[in-house]
Amino acid sequence: MNKLTYILGALLITSVYACKKDTPDEPTFSVSTAKAEYNVADSVEFKIDGYADVIGFYSGEAGSEYRYRNRLESTDGKLHLNISTQVVFASQKNNLALMYSTDFDNIYTVAGLQAAKWTDITNKFTLAPDVGSTNSAVTASEDVDLSSLVVSGKPIFFAFKYVAQSSATAALGGRTWRVPAFNLTNKTANATVPISTVTTAGWIGIDVKNTANKWVIQSTTPFLYFAPNSTTSESEDWVITRAIFPNKVNPDKSVNIKAYREGMKNYKFKFSKAGTYTVTFVGKNSLNGNVKEVVRELTVTVK
Repeated sequence: MNKLTYILGALLITSVYACKKDTPDEPTFSVSTAKAEYNVADSVEFKIDGYADVIGFYSGEAGSEYRYRNRLESTDGKLHLNISTQVVFASQKNNLALMYSTDFDNIYTVAGLQAAKWTDITNKFTLAPDVGSTNSAVTASEDVDLSSLVVSGKPIFFAFKYVAQSSATAALGGRTWRVPAFNLTNKTANATVPISTVTTAGWIGIDVKNTANKWVIQSTTPFLYFAPNSTTSESEDWVITRAIFPNKVNPDKSVNIKAYREGMKNYKFKFSKAGTYTVTFVGKNSLNGNVKEVVRELTVTVK
């Protein structure tokens, strides 16, 4: 009986030891500051007591907020677009349309184009005046809010569609359209962030009718244009941007302020501007692939 008790006791001890060996202790650290308010010229010292294998720091400033550590999209901004156009030569009217799609499948062929749903948004913009055979000046359109077009989790594509009818002479045919500017931005309350321009939108042309005519993409002004090549045949040609994810953002990241095997020490940080910040420290202990995490938050006001 005593022998059995000994064996059971040994097994229990071994089991407990194995459990402790595979499971890390929970971090025991705490964080405090000497006061709750600081001047913008001050460095804030965070007093750190206890222990954690590693500690990450989120300042609470834009780009360093713990609450956004897993965020892949943001709706804080609004998608805006402004363009400029010019029309010259020939005489057919209404040859150009600005389109968008959120289900184009990145297949830049006629079949891929036709498989997607495209919506005409030309009427949101002011195009160069199409007045017969008279050459227009370069016409800048107003900046247009297109945020209502964005679908969460999906890219958006923009396209220029050119259509010309058959004609007896080139002078009676489709006109030449130039697009010197295409400025796509994400506007927030505090900033305007560029997304794409006429030279960075990744345009790819697709010939639907009449391969003699093509969109031209070049590195000098007018950058993007369509010229009918003096042909009198019917023509349909598209040029489409790359996939654009206007709401895509990178997750906010922490700064590692303590590495494994380093001793515990206080941490100083200087905020770049006045504000009220939720400062977050994330302590982690790990053992044999297992991790235990503790989060400590403080509110710091900078004046």
